Amino acid sequence: MADVDYATSSYRTPLHHRITASMPVRATWVDAESGRTIKVEGLTENVGEASALVNLEVLPPVGSKVRLKILGDDKPIIDVKTEVIRVERDPSKPMAALSILENLKKWKETAMSEAQAWVTRHWQLNYEEEWVN
Repeated sequence: MADVDYATSSYRTPLHHRITASMPVRATWVDAESGRTIKVEGLTENVGEASALVNLEVLPPVGSKVRLKILGDDKPIIDVKTEVIRVERDPSKPMAALSILENLKKWKETAMSEAQAWVTRHWQLNYEEEWVN
């Protein structure tokens, strides 16, 4: 009889939790050609357990190391080293997918909880604005 492990519930693909949140960020990297430090501000598209998808006006090259800061109202929420794993060069919405390289446990605790708090705040704001008698 054929091995049916892949057809049963024992085979599970890992699910990666992502939260769609639009939080302000600052990305910094060194341009390989000119040696200049580039700083760009943008917004997160989503925040994952080990990654982030960010909207940036200037995109870093794939493979480059990027310092990513998620910004709060008065100070940075978290500051981590990342690597660009993919870019989307859509002129209306340029995005970079970043893989977190360090402090993964802190990233999961801090960035994911901040993203969830952002969603909760904006859901409540949108719900309250639409609730009119």
